[in-house]
Parts: sequence; structure tokens; C-alpha cells
Amino acid sequence: MKVRKVKFHFQDKYPMDEIEKKIDDQVYYLVPGADQASHYYYQKKHSYDELDNVSQQMFTRKNENHKTDINDKHHAHLKHLIPQELCEILIKQAQTDKSALAHPELMNKLLPLILNEETDKLFCSYFESEYSLLCYNFCESDPNEETPPYSNSWHCDGGPEKMLKILVYLNGYDEHHGNTKFMDIKATNKLKKAGFIFGDITKRAQDIHPLCLRENITPEISMYENIDAGDGLLFNQNKLAHIRKKPEKAPRHMLQMCFIQSPFHWRFTHDKILPPKSHLIGFEGAAEILLSHTNRQLNDNEAVVMFPASGNITSQPQLKLLLNNIFSDSHFSGEMFKRLTELDPNLAQINSVNILLDILKSSFKDSINWQGELGIENIQNLTQLANYETELVDSINRYIIKNKPIPEAMSWPNPTSDTAPSSKYQQQPFVLKHPIFDANTKIGSAGSCFAFEIARILQKQGFNYLVTERNDDPNSGIIIDGYTPGDKYARFSANYGILFNTPSFKQLAERAFAVKPTKKLLFQQSDGHWLDPYRENVMFCDHQAYLNDYQRHLDATRNALEQVEVFIITLGLNECWQFRDGSVMSRNPRFNTYPLVTHKTLTVQENIDNIQAFYDIIKQHNPDFKLIISVSPIPFMVTGHAKEKHVISANCHSKAVLRVAAEQLVHNNSDMYYLPSYEMVTECLKEPWAEDQRHVTKETVEQVVKLFRSIFEKTD
Repeated sequence: MKVRKVKFHFQDKYPMDEIEKKIDDQVYYLVPGADQASHYYYQKKHSYDELDNVSQQMFTRKNENHKTDINDKHHAHLKHLIPQELCEILIKQAQTDKSALAHPELMNKLLPLILNEETDKLFCSYFESEYSLLCYNFCESDPNEETPPYSNSWHCDGGPEKMLKILVYLNGYDEHHGNTKFMDIKATNKLKKAGFIFGDITKRAQDIHPLCLRENITPEISMYENIDAGDGLLFNQNKLAHIRKKPEKAPRHMLQMCFIQSPFHWRFTHDKILPPKSHLIGFEGAAEILLSHTNRQLNDNEAVVMFPASGNITSQPQLKLLLNNIFSDSHFSGEMFKRLTELDPNLAQINSVNILLDILKSSFKDSINWQGELGIENIQNLTQLANYETELVDSINRYIIKNKPIPEAMSWPNPTSDTAPSSKYQQQPFVLKHPIFDANTKIGSAGSCFAFEIARILQKQGFNYLVTERNDDPNSGIIIDGYTPGDKYARFSANYGILFNTPSFKQLAERAFAVKPTKKLLFQQSDGHWLDPYRENVMFCDHQAYLNDYQRHLDATRNALEQVEVFIITLGLNECWQFRDGSVMSRNPRFNTYPLVTHKTLTVQENIDNIQAFYDIIKQHNPDFKLIISVSPIPFMVTGHAKEKHVISANCHSKAVLRVAAEQLVHNNSDMYYLPSYEMVTECLKEPWAEDQRHVTKETVEQVVKLFRSIFEKTD
């Protein structure tokens, strides 16, 4: 038996005795006490004892935590972590470009599969806390490998005593006949005490039977043979002695993952604190990082700044926070805080925000030099002080009735109020008037069916509704739905038909002003008539009638848009059907149009861009053009999202998108205005709907026109 002094990374003070012991023909290298040195190195020096305590104290899911077999056995078989099809893809990727498997995005997709509900319960049960992934790697074991790795001998991994490894098998045991064998914890502890487990990794042994006999150890060896592709082995590689069984038939492909305890959920740790490494690493430093973040969070939670109901300044932290909110220059706000607390440490005088602002303004007055000037930095800080005071006054006045144009518009009408009972059915939902038209102003409109209802009432009430195109020739071969030749009231300013979606408005202007013509298309309907997909509800008896009308209609549309002074549009829906050249149908497709179109749902920004383009094109040719935007209250007839949404939910989404787009458009353009017809119909009228519960009554349209006149009509 030989004894020599050796040094390990976890024994940095004094060398330890390594005993070379020969039993039969086998030589074992034992380092008694190496297990205690390892315990000290990780648990004490690198703070894993502290991390374990803090993690358990901060664990908020204790009521979900239940003891499982892994707490006693320290290993488990996890079934179906990754689909077998995905395993095959990963193996192929490893064979072509293994570096791609190290990409963090891949692990972002795999982790939710592996850390499923069952795995999560096992981890929480074992750690008695949250946990986090420290590192991972993809590896391949070949039956013909020339130099066996150190894991082919019995060992435990150096590291904290609470850690877990998952080996996710990408191909099954039946294919490779390679696996990992485990020794029971009782036998492992005896081998640790004998000095075998944490010796030199280059001097490990595969055959430990003679050593076990000499030390009176009867190990229980276990191995899972029913492992399929996508299954995992979960075990504590520090507590259980284990050995890698070399694959016999084919290469074995695995994903190795190493986990430690954590005060935070694994997603938060993964994203914010300790992103896992894509290669196997040591455990040094990880606990310190997690504890440092924990201490910062606890300190932040303890530093609560409290504001009394009176709004008075009662503490120095409160004063400091206010100064940091006023000035972006932290150095300047710190100097001001120091100066103010030196003058009034108990805040007896500086006890309100108004007094603080007055003192700050006085300090700037005192900073003016003999030439009556302030330094550049002081000018910036003074500007921020002035802006803060303006914003503060504005914030305070937001919910004060005084100086509001219509005081009752601030609060939702409450018919049960004791002081000011009112009903929403008595309201016109607007505040500011925009007198932009009178009896002589040329008015036009376009949009959904709600738009031509408004057009009819405007004409009926004698407004100067501009009409540049009718269809009064019964032999024209053209049919305008809802209009009979000779009718008194036109449906629109020109016969462009119903426009439901915002790209159709853009197309209307692009076609009229020859910015971007569309293809000449006709689709036959079941009644034999032909339909232009860009002009809904306008039909032709034959293609010659369409050709005869084509340029005449574009000229009439352009003529209307060049003359009109106030133009009302109603936004109908945010779903549309788009041709592959980018143009869109004005409504829903017929059976014979489906081969040419795809369904699209428009975003807020797309709707904004479409109406802005419509407006900009017209404004170039008509500087007096003013646009009034409304959102049609008429709901969807049908949605293209029926696989995942009810038509009512889809309609709510559509109206919300259009309403936000309208708000932004009006905000961006001085000659755009909003008509709250949608709010009027859906909130302020008791019985707005016709029998079909989708269209509105004539009385409802009259109320909307009344609202329109209240907002936009000039009065003497």
C-alpha cells in the first residue's frame, strides 16, 4: 500500500493523502476525507448551504409540494419528455451541424416540454424549492470509441449535494443498448467514507466488487432498460455512484441537463439572472449569483417609500424619490437632496410638494450670475422643473369638473346618483365642436351600408350632398343595389359601392387619380349578372356595360373627390380578402373568387396607413378636403376566424382595432375629425337595432345625423 500527498480543486489549503490499495489484481486509489472536503468546498465556500436555505424560505408553492419516490431513491424514469419525431430531427441536426444544437432558442423551445407538470413536481419535491437549469449539452456515445470517457467508471460528480441531472435519450435503449447504472445511496455513502468516490478522475475503477467485499459493502445496482426515444433519466449525480454502460449496438444520442436549487422560478432565472451554458461547466459562482440577486430583491422590497393620505412629505426617502422624478440628472437631484436635508433634516418646513417646488425655483433664482444668466446645466434642470410643475397641475386637474367644456362628460352617467342623476340614453357622446360645414358646403361619403343610410338622411334634410354619378339610364346595363333609375336620393357621391375595409378606401383614391390602377375583373353571380370585386353592390348585365362604364366611373369618382369639402367615411371591419397582387375585394368573396384571394386580418397600423394614404392622395388634388371618420356600429355578418373565434368576439376585436386607428389618425392630422356614431348607437340609444339585430333603424340614423350636425355644423 502506497501513500502520497495529492491536491484537488476543492481542497486548496493542504494536500490530502491518496492511498494506493491493491486488492487481488485490482488497484484502487482512495482519498479518505475527500467527501468532507467536497462538502466544505461547495456547501460552505461556494454558498450552496445558504442557497438551499434561502430557496426553501422563498418557496411559495409549498402547498403544491408532495414527497415522491425520488426523495428516497434519488433517481427516476421520466416518460415522453420529447416527441420521438423531434428526437429524430435533433439527431439529424447533430450529424450535420452540431453547433446549431447549442443555440439558446432551441433550449427555449425544449425546456417547456421537458419541465412539464410531472417533472416540475419531482423537482420541487426534491429541492423543496424552485430550481434552475445551470448547463446542458448534446452528446453522442459510440460503441467503437477508442478512448473510453471517465464516466465509464464508477464515480459521483463533484458539486452541491442537492443537484439533479436529466439525461434525455434521443434514441431508445433497444437501438443502442447503452445506459447508466446506479448504486444505492447506502452503498455510495460507504464508498465515499472509504475515500473511493471523489478521487482522481483518471484513476477511477470499473470493477469495484473486490473493494466492496473488503469494505463489507453490498451494493444494489439498478438500471432502466425500458427507455424509449424521448424518455429521460433523472438522478442526483452527487449522491448516487453511477457508471455509464457503453452502447453495444449503435451510437447513443443524449441531451444532458444539470439543475440546481433556486429562489426563483426557472423561467425567471433563465431569462433574467443565470442563462444556462450550452456546455458542461462547474458549479462555482452560480450560488453566489443567485444569492446576490436575492439580496438585491429583498433590499428593494424593504426600501418601501410611503406616501401619507394627506400628500405631505414626511420622510427623506419620499423627498429623494420626488427629486428623482423631477430631475433626470441623478447627480443634481442627489446634491439637491443633500442640501435640503441639511437645512431641514426633519422636513418640518419642506412638508409639501408645493413648498418643495417653490424652494427649488428660488434656488434657481439664486443661481443666476451677475449677467443675469444661468449655466447650460441649470437651464436644463430648470426646464425639467417647469415641465414637472405643468404636468403636476395637469394631473391634478384631470378629474376636476371646473373648466371642462361639458362637465357631465367626465363621469359615466349614473341614474341612481343622489347628487346628479343622469342616464347614458340622454347623452350625445362628444365634448368639442368642430364647425366645418354649413348649408353650402359640399359633403360626400363612402363606406359600409351605414354610410349610405347617412347619405340618404343628409340628402333628405337638404344638405349640399355632392353627387357626380347616378344610374338613371335604365338601358345602361348597370344595376346599383338599392337604387332605381330616377330615385331622388343617391347611395353615394359616385357609384363606387359599399366599402367595408380600409384598403378599399386607399384603392378608391388610387384608382380615381391613376396612382395604382387595378386589374379589370368580372365575376358572374348566380343570377347571371357580373360583379366588379372592387365595387360591391354594383352589377353589370354584360362585360360591355362594364367597359362602357369603366372610365366614366373613375372620372366621376375623381370629380367628386376633387370638389368635396367634407367627406364622411365609415370603417366597417378589419378582415378583408386580398388578391395576390395586393389589391383587395371591397367585401366577402363569392364561390368563383376563392382561387384568387386569401383572407387577411388588418392591424391597427395597417388601417392607419390605408386611410392616411387615401387622405394624402386626395389632399394633393383638393387642399380644402376635410375627412370625418366614423366606425360603423353594424357588426360582422360573418367572420373568417370561426375556427378559433365566435363572430361576436371577432366583431368586438374588429371594432376595437378600427376605433384605435381612427383615434390615431385624427390625432395625426389637423383636417381629420371623429364622429362617435359607434358610441352613439351602441351606448346612447335604447333601441337602435332593426329586427335582424344587426342593422339600425331609420330613427337611429336620424339620431346619428343629429349628432353629426351638433358637432360639425356652423351656427350663427
